[in-house]
Amino acid sequence: MNTCDLVVIGGGVVGLTIAREWLLRYPKSDVVVLEKEQNSVAHGSGRNSGVVHSGIYYTEGSLRAQLCVSGCQLMRDYVSERGLWIDNCGKLLVPPSESALGSMQVLLDRGRANGVEIHQLTGKEALELEPHVNPQFDQVLFVPITSVVNPKEVVERIKKDVIEAGGVIHYNASAGSIDSKCGTVQTSVGTFESPTVVNAAGLFADQVAKRAGLKTRYSFQPFKGKYWKHKNTHFKMRRLVYPVPDLDLPFLGVHTAHNSHGEVYFGPSSTPVIGRENYKGLQGISWLDGLSLSASIVKKLLHNTNGLRTLALREMKLVRLKGVCNELSKIISGVGPDDLERSLAKVGIRSQIFDADRQHLVNDFVVLQDDKTIHVLNAISPAFTASFAFARYVLDQQK
Repeated sequence: MNTCDLVVIGGGVVGLTIAREWLLRYPKSDVVVLEKEQNSVAHGSGRNSGVVHSGIYYTEGSLRAQLCVSGCQLMRDYVSERGLWIDNCGKLLVPPSESALGSMQVLLDRGRANGVEIHQLTGKEALELEPHVNPQFDQVLFVPITSVVNPKEVVERIKKDVIEAGGVIHYNASAGSIDSKCGTVQTSVGTFESPTVVNAAGLFADQVAKRAGLKTRYSFQPFKGKYWKHKNTHFKMRRLVYPVPDLDLPFLGVHTAHNSHGEVYFGPSSTPVIGRENYKGLQGISWLDGLSLSASIVKKLLHNTNGLRTLALREMKLVRLKGVCNELSKIISGVGPDDLERSLAKVGIRSQIFDADRQHLVNDFVVLQDDKTIHVLNAISPAFTASFAFARYVLDQQK
């Protein structure tokens, strides 16, 4: 039996920032992080867009709003102070249709209520900031604080912080049975006992919670995000350009993204999938889990839960490059089917839970404590942005 002060299940950005925050609070404590993969960036932590979001999308008072706004500044400060790559480019939000103009006002109000600097621009002003933008309705929102970082670089630096502070990270260490009352976790590298266990297992957090005996009204529903890359390496974007989203749907729509190499991407799709790690073909699908997820998504599509049938019809248009370009043409100009190629490397799966009582996808962070275990059940976007603030919140919930 290995005894320690904190065990974290999951070595992605959420688990690592929680371990780091604990070590900042209790410098001489023993902290162990368990990660089933051979590194910390195999899934969402290394596959996200690297966008440091501002917090304009989220309802005032929600956890996502509070932690995104504070987390955004903490992330920007962390990256800048350590000399990591960051592009303080800002984000333009363009209404893709006339019906989106109403949502534009909602975002303007939310942004201001959440304390985020946000400006309403004319089309001409937007074009001065980003020549590729298509301000077809002559109204665009601009959020200066939105930035882009290299997520893998950031996660690797946080990992270094944990190790330098005395934390131990076990890779290739899958968590098996968990006793929440005793605080014990059986793994492939031994059994660990701790007065505090944090389940930050991301795509598998619900399964870890079940093994720990936690009963909730939540079930898991993953979505895959695919991207397309601009073939021309000379094509550059000065700013991020997003559509003003349909606020009845849980996703932000196809937008631009870029990285430290100047490569420009467009996406993501938002496709329901039946595998937690189904990045390609039939890989990452557990058939028993797949059958359960398949039945769940079929039911949601039939009832158009959260507008998912509407979303599915929109997603079907993205099967062809022409459909992708049609979506992009609503917010930017000068990109055609011949300019794009599918990015096989840039594919991510969104960890998302569904509330059976409310029959609704849960659009906020969910953290539950059961005996000695804290379960991070819904670390959806903007979990990467919010991670430093989120870590403080999780540890503040300790009973």
